[in-house]
Amino acid sequence: MRIIVATTHTIPAYSGGWTTPLDLLGNDHQVMYIVRNYKAGTRIIEGIKCVGVGSSGSITCSWDFAEKYRHAAVQRLFRMALKKHFREFNADFVLCLDPEAGYSAMYSDLPYAMRFHSKLESEHLGSDFGALMKNSTFATACPATHIPDLEVLAHNQDLSRFVYTESQSAEKALLLTSIDRIHEPELFVEGVMLSKTMKGDIVGTGQDRKRIVSLCKETNGRVRCLPPVPRLKVPELLSNYQVGIATVQEVSPIVYQMKVNAYMAAGLYTLAKPWTHIAYEAPGLISTFTTARDMADHLDYLCDNWAETLETRRKARDWIHKHYSVEIPRKRFNEILKEKFPAKT
Repeated sequence: MRIIVATTHTIPAYSGGWTTPLDLLGNDHQVMYIVRNYKAGTRIIEGIKCVGVGSSGSITCSWDFAEKYRHAAVQRLFRMALKKHFREFNADFVLCLDPEAGYSAMYSDLPYAMRFHSKLESEHLGSDFGALMKNSTFATACPATHIPDLEVLAHNQDLSRFVYTESQSAEKALLLTSIDRIHEPELFVEGVMLSKTMKGDIVGTGQDRKRIVSLCKETNGRVRCLPPVPRLKVPELLSNYQVGIATVQEVSPIVYQMKVNAYMAAGLYTLAKPWTHIAYEAPGLISTFTTARDMADHLDYLCDNWAETLETRRKARDWIHKHYSVEIPRKRFNEILKEKFPAKT
């Protein structure tokens, strides 16, 4: 099928909103992206046509001034782009990753489906939300989106991209992350610095990046803050590390962190917060920590006893491939398409 993925905040090549939908659709469908909050213009990224609506660049007044008018103008641009490219791409439907994208498709009278990619906030659940769901051809949710009675399809990436590596020693730790308060980059810096010999890199971007870059400069090179890498370069990145760290605040009872799956598939030993999904699902395959001191103690243990972790790392690789294969949600997604678009599949 020919599918337009419509999204408000996705950063093409980098965001989960780019990685997981493309991995879910795989090679079975032709796909293009329309991203509201991305610089205006059409470009090819990783072989995918991507249209940026350019809301942040083409509409320059402050959100604090006449916000509702600015928002209306942004959404009008979004709807215009959807209509234009739906026709030109000869699309079958629009797969919307968030309510704002869904409203734009609905008010444009285009066939659309919802694939809720992140947790819904209260402002999304207003009077129009019922109409959004009623008019959607189908709707699925990713884990932890908390939508009652909605089918959940796993938020998986294609783990076959990752090459399992058995390193001879543990010397470098990685935090692959959004650099913001929720993901606690300072905790990673402190934990690495409290360890005896471990070095560490933070790879990503976000609103706190400048501050974390400055903080890392104070470590004399032991902890670095590096630019983000696109999804197809992540496997190569992971091959340079032995330990994968997953810091995050307890924003919900169970927090899904896709990076953990990649760590395990690539042979990194994983340290995660106890509310990370994998700590519930496979606690014997990772170690958990809550403080920088806890993290440092685990890093020191790994440095001193690395050979003893080999069996655990191999089991972690096998477990994650079995339980988080992209083929699991992909099979169900294609079944839904056959049910809803029998003449097209």
